[in-house]
Amino acid sequence: MLSTKPNIDTLTHGLRKAVSTPETAKSTKEQKDLVTALSLAINKLRDTLTKKTSSAKIISTYLAQLTWVDITDEKVRETIAGLLDSSLAWYNLELEYIQTIQPIINNGLAANEYKVYKEAVEDLGEAISDLKSAVITLPNSKEFNDAMKELANL
Repeated sequence: MLSTKPNIDTLTHGLRKAVSTPETAKSTKEQKDLVTALSLAINKLRDTLTKKTSSAKIISTYLAQLTWVDITDEKVRETIAGLLDSSLAWYNLELEYIQTIQPIINNGLAANEYKVYKEAVEDLGEAISDLKSAVITLPNSKEFNDAMKELANL
Protein backbone atom coordinates (compact mmCIF):
# COMPACT_ATOMS: atom_id res chain seq x y z
CA MET A 1 0.00 0.00 0.00
CA LEU A 2 1.29 3.37 -0.97
CA SER A 3 1.29 6.04 1.67
CA THR A 4 1.32 9.74 0.90
CA LYS A 5 1.80 12.63 3.20
CA PRO A 6 -1.08 15.07 3.46
CA ASN A 7 -0.58 18.21 1.43
CA ILE A 8 -1.16 21.35 3.47
CA ASP A 9 -2.58 23.25 0.54
CA THR A 10 -5.11 20.53 -0.28
CA LEU A 11 -6.12 20.15 3.38
CA THR A 12 -6.43 23.88 3.89
CA HIS A 13 -8.54 24.31 0.79
CA GLY A 14 -10.80 21.37 1.68
CA LEU A 15 -11.28 22.43 5.29
CA ARG A 16 -11.99 26.05 4.43
CA LYS A 17 -14.50 24.97 1.84
CA ALA A 18 -16.28 22.74 4.36
CA VAL A 19 -16.53 25.32 7.15
CA SER A 20 -17.21 28.43 5.16
CA THR A 21 -20.09 27.35 2.99
CA PRO A 22 -23.25 29.46 2.96
CA GLU A 23 -25.19 26.27 3.77
CA THR A 24 -23.32 25.90 7.07
CA ALA A 25 -24.02 29.50 8.06
CA LYS A 26 -27.62 29.17 6.93
CA SER A 27 -28.05 25.91 8.85
CA THR A 28 -26.61 27.43 12.03
CA LYS A 29 -28.96 30.41 11.78
CA GLU A 30 -31.93 28.12 11.15
CA GLN A 31 -31.01 26.06 14.21
CA LYS A 32 -30.75 29.17 16.36
CA ASP A 33 -34.10 30.39 15.03
CA LEU A 34 -35.65 27.00 15.76
CA VAL A 35 -34.34 26.99 19.34
CA THR A 36 -35.66 30.53 19.84
CA ALA A 37 -39.06 29.60 18.41
CA LEU A 38 -39.26 26.50 20.60
CA SER A 39 -38.33 28.48 23.70
CA LEU A 40 -40.99 31.07 22.92
CA ALA A 41 -43.59 28.35 22.31
CA ILE A 42 -42.75 26.61 25.59
CA ASN A 43 -43.01 29.90 27.49
CA LYS A 44 -46.33 30.65 25.76
CA LEU A 45 -47.62 27.19 26.75
CA ARG A 46 -46.60 27.80 30.36
CA ASP A 47 -48.29 31.21 30.38
CA THR A 48 -51.43 29.78 28.79
CA LEU A 49 -51.61 26.99 31.37
CA THR A 50 -51.16 29.48 34.19
CA LYS A 51 -53.97 31.70 32.83
CA LYS A 52 -56.26 28.73 32.27
CA THR A 53 -55.57 27.53 35.82
CA SER A 54 -56.57 30.91 37.18
CA SER A 55 -59.77 30.93 35.11
CA ALA A 56 -60.73 27.41 36.24
CA LYS A 57 -60.20 28.37 39.88
CA ILE A 58 -62.29 31.53 39.52
CA ILE A 59 -65.13 29.63 37.82
CA SER A 60 -65.01 26.92 40.50
CA THR A 61 -65.26 29.56 43.23
CA TYR A 62 -68.30 31.17 41.62
CA LEU A 63 -69.98 27.80 41.14
CA ALA A 64 -69.35 26.87 44.77
CA GLN A 65 -70.97 30.13 45.85
CA LEU A 66 -73.94 29.53 43.54
CA THR A 67 -74.52 26.20 45.30
CA TRP A 68 -75.59 28.16 48.40
CA VAL A 69 -77.77 30.79 46.72
CA ASP A 70 -81.36 30.82 47.93
CA ILE A 71 -83.55 29.92 45.03
CA THR A 72 -86.51 32.19 45.58
CA ASP A 73 -88.23 31.54 42.27
CA GLU A 74 -87.91 29.64 39.01
CA LYS A 75 -86.16 32.58 37.32
CA VAL A 76 -83.23 32.24 39.75
CA ARG A 77 -83.07 28.49 39.06
CA GLU A 78 -83.11 29.12 35.29
CA THR A 79 -80.34 31.70 35.63
CA ILE A 80 -78.20 29.27 37.61
CA ALA A 81 -78.96 26.49 35.10
CA GLY A 82 -77.78 28.78 32.29
CA LEU A 83 -74.58 29.58 34.16
CA LEU A 84 -74.13 25.89 34.79
CA ASP A 85 -74.52 25.12 31.07
CA SER A 86 -71.95 27.78 30.16
CA SER A 87 -69.53 26.44 32.75
CA LEU A 88 -70.02 22.89 31.53
CA ALA A 89 -69.30 23.97 27.94
CA TRP A 90 -66.09 25.71 29.08
CA TYR A 91 -65.13 22.64 31.13
CA ASN A 92 -65.58 20.36 28.11
CA LEU A 93 -63.34 22.64 26.03
CA GLU A 94 -60.68 22.39 28.73
CA LEU A 95 -60.92 18.59 28.69
CA GLU A 96 -60.32 18.70 24.92
CA TYR A 97 -57.35 21.01 25.46
CA ILE A 98 -55.89 18.55 27.98
CA GLN A 99 -56.07 15.81 25.36
CA THR A 100 -54.52 18.08 22.75
CA ILE A 101 -51.46 19.01 24.80
CA GLN A 102 -50.96 15.61 26.44
CA PRO A 103 -48.21 14.49 23.98
CA ILE A 104 -46.22 17.64 24.74
CA ILE A 105 -46.61 17.17 28.47
CA ASN A 106 -45.57 13.53 28.17
CA ASN A 107 -42.23 14.83 26.88
CA GLY A 108 -41.74 16.77 30.10
CA LEU A 109 -42.53 20.26 28.84
CA ALA A 110 -44.42 22.56 31.24
CA ALA A 111 -45.10 19.58 33.51
CA ASN A 112 -45.49 21.61 36.72
CA GLU A 113 -47.89 24.12 35.17
CA TYR A 114 -49.85 21.27 33.60
CA LYS A 115 -50.22 19.43 36.90
CA VAL A 116 -51.68 22.50 38.63
CA TYR A 117 -53.91 23.23 35.62
CA LYS A 118 -55.26 19.68 35.44
CA GLU A 119 -56.07 19.71 39.18
CA ALA A 120 -57.93 23.02 38.73
CA VAL A 121 -59.94 21.54 35.85
CA GLU A 122 -60.76 18.46 37.95
CA ASP A 123 -61.91 20.76 40.77
CA LEU A 124 -64.06 22.60 38.26
CA GLY A 125 -65.68 19.32 37.24
CA GLU A 126 -66.51 18.64 40.89
CA ALA A 127 -67.93 22.15 41.35
CA ILE A 128 -70.15 21.66 38.29
CA SER A 129 -71.35 18.32 39.63
CA ASP A 130 -72.07 19.78 43.07
CA LEU A 131 -74.03 22.71 41.65
CA LYS A 132 -75.99 20.47 39.31
CA SER A 133 -76.93 18.26 42.26
CA ALA A 134 -77.91 21.19 44.47
CA VAL A 135 -79.91 23.12 41.90
CA ILE A 136 -81.22 20.61 39.38
CA THR A 137 -81.00 16.98 40.50
CA LEU A 138 -81.91 17.09 44.18
CA PRO A 139 -84.81 19.59 43.96
CA ASN A 140 -86.40 17.28 41.36
CA SER A 141 -85.96 14.21 43.55
CA LYS A 142 -89.09 13.10 45.37
CA GLU A 143 -87.02 11.27 48.01
CA PHE A 144 -84.93 14.36 48.66
CA ASN A 145 -87.97 16.61 48.94
CA ASP A 146 -89.70 14.15 51.30
CA ALA A 147 -86.58 13.99 53.48
CA MET A 148 -86.37 17.78 53.56
CA LYS A 149 -90.01 18.03 54.65
CA GLU A 150 -89.40 15.51 57.43
CA LEU A 151 -86.37 17.49 58.62
CA ALA A 152 -88.41 20.69 58.58
CA ASN A 153 -91.07 19.07 60.75
CA LEU A 154 -88.60 18.05 63.46
